Parts: sequence; C-alpha cells; structure tokens
Amino acid sequence: MSLSLDLGTKPEGLEIKTHGNIFPDDVVYLGDYDISIEDFLVCAYYVLTNTDLYDGDPRTKFVNCIKKMHMTDGWNKEGCRFESELDPIGRN
Repeated sequence: MSLSLDLGTKPEGLEIKTHGNIFPDDVVYLGDYDISIEDFLVCAYYVLTNTDLYDGDPRTKFVNCIKKMHMTDGWNKEGCRFESELDPIGRN
C-alpha cells in the first residue's frame, strides 16, 4: 500500500510506502529513494524543530495529532499499530 503526496509536492503524486512490517528492513520508500526508518524520523524531527512556528503552522496540528495517538490492533494477526482520530494536517 502506498500514499500519493499531492498537497504541494513536486512532482505531484510522489509516493511514500512501507512494505509489511517495517522491522527488520526498517525502510521507508519515498519515490525512488529507500530511506532508513531512523533517517525518516530524523527528517521529521528536523522539519518540526528547525524553524520558528508561525500563525496557522501545520506542524502544530501534526504534533497534536501525534500526541493523541494510541496503539490499536494491527492489520496483521497479533500485530499492533498507532492510530489517531485527528488528521495530521487538520483537514477534519
């Protein structure tokens, strides 16, 4: 399963995906790039912390979404995953 990024991404439709359980491969596929899960998380941290916030900054909504996450049943038998009732950029 993949997610098409089209909220201002160039090129439009860039896909991000993971396959099955992230462990043991620990890879996030972003377009033609294979990024370790650790580097992906470092990128997210960098984007969240590198510049000052501004009025209506979508990072605020994203952090609130993360704070509301909880573990729930996974897609696979005996698996678990994170879930949040909030949209990561506040569309709902």
